[in-house]
Amino acid sequence: MDDRYDVIVVGAGIGGLAAATVLAKEGLKVVVLEREDRPGGRALSIDGCEISDNGSQWYREVLGRHYCYLADASPSIDEIVSRRLLDGYVIDLGYHGVPCGGKGYLGRLTDYLGLEVAINPCDTGFYYKGEFYTEPAPGKTRLDDKMFKICKEKGIKYWSFNTAAIGLTPEQLGELEQVSLWDYCERLGLTADDVVWESYHCLGTLFTTINNPHDISAGEIIRYTNDIMAPIIISGQDLHTGGFAVGGILNWSRAVAAELERLGGTIKYGADVEKVTVEGGAVTGVDVVLPGGERVSIGSSRVISTAPIQETFQLVDTSNFPADFVKRAESLYGYGSLAPYIGLSGLPMPPEQAARLIKTPVVVKADGDYDYDVYMCWNVQSVTDPTCAPEGKHLLTAYLPLTEKESMDRAKVQKVVDAIVPFFESAYPGFRGYVDWELYPMCWKLEGVAKSISQAGTLKPENTAPGVEGLFFAGDTARGFGVAMDCACSAGINCAGAILGRSVGIE
Repeated sequence: MDDRYDVIVVGAGIGGLAAATVLAKEGLKVVVLEREDRPGGRALSIDGCEISDNGSQWYREVLGRHYCYLADASPSIDEIVSRRLLDGYVIDLGYHGVPCGGKGYLGRLTDYLGLEVAINPCDTGFYYKGEFYTEPAPGKTRLDDKMFKICKEKGIKYWSFNTAAIGLTPEQLGELEQVSLWDYCERLGLTADDVVWESYHCLGTLFTTINNPHDISAGEIIRYTNDIMAPIIISGQDLHTGGFAVGGILNWSRAVAAELERLGGTIKYGADVEKVTVEGGAVTGVDVVLPGGERVSIGSSRVISTAPIQETFQLVDTSNFPADFVKRAESLYGYGSLAPYIGLSGLPMPPEQAARLIKTPVVVKADGDYDYDVYMCWNVQSVTDPTCAPEGKHLLTAYLPLTEKESMDRAKVQKVVDAIVPFFESAYPGFRGYVDWELYPMCWKLEGVAKSISQAGTLKPENTAPGVEGLFFAGDTARGFGVAMDCACSAGINCAGAILGRSVGIE
């Protein structure tokens, strides 16, 4: 490394890589400092053989550095490791389905960079009260026959959620950010039937990782469908709800990181940033511990932090910021998710269902113990991406959102863990007989800032830090839009635009 750069990026997660690569393409001298030995941040993939080779403690420590812990495993994680049951699998840190089959912000960035990242698309289904409903790909109007019949009998305009939002101005979208999913759907008559309503409730949770529909921002969903989905549909392209990066989401990060280096940028792995240095209200660089323990200072007038916005003050003292910003940043809350990984010896359900992201609104009832009924989205990832499981085996992946407080309550998490296999057994009798192993990583900050009616979209902190000249924010806790990883990518693109002082055309 050199001792001075145009821009220093703290963290090689999706947001940091997006910002760094756009800036490098624009000719700036950029260095990315990443404490792990690979890019990706929380969007991390681990080869099962790595866990077998390095041991259960190594796996626990990787989880621990990314706001995660292993809530449970069956058989025990030590037995799973000793028997090398994970060999041949690719295990992500959490559930990492790619929005819009890779045609969202992740796709906009790779197109801008001229990269090709293989993403296999998939669509969604809905499972409620023992009934399975197929859902059309975005832009395809044909509803499941059962859903169509309900809507026809009750006069429900199913697609009004989207059609009512066509042509809204940015100001109107901003107003809808503070309108809950329940209130918006009730306004449109979509709550007149519980099947229709719960399908939209599940859609909202898929977008925001929030169980409670009274806290889900309707505007956050509508902005994404208007800005990302609608242009693709209008252009005549096929659009799918989700997808998986072939070989794990890490391959997306690796492709972007390689392009960053090709453009002249630098990535230093094993580099742990201790402090962002500030003098006279302006950034001067960072203090960083390099592999081997050497401490060095690197100079720059611009630093991008991808740490969760709430943790900014571990890098920069609060005295440098306006008091209202500190109070706001510290008050922001995220949302967690239990992300089961289950190895299967075969398919216990029809292949057509296995290939879809299937959503269900209730796996564990709230019953006063949880903020709201616990939702689950699941699919057999290996049907969409065969590279993530050994030949002849399958990998079922899922996520079940929990509040940050619930995520840290071991008893409440265990109650959810204990409900998962019985749920699948009830949906697909004989399911237990297909299970080879189970892992239950729990992430208490899957969404660093939950997309709620008080925090979504334009309510998030700006990409430019107030009070500290030259400090910028990327990652999913800063100003960015969209679902999950798309949100982090959007924030990185927005952050690069803030530094350049102009749009780069892919926002």
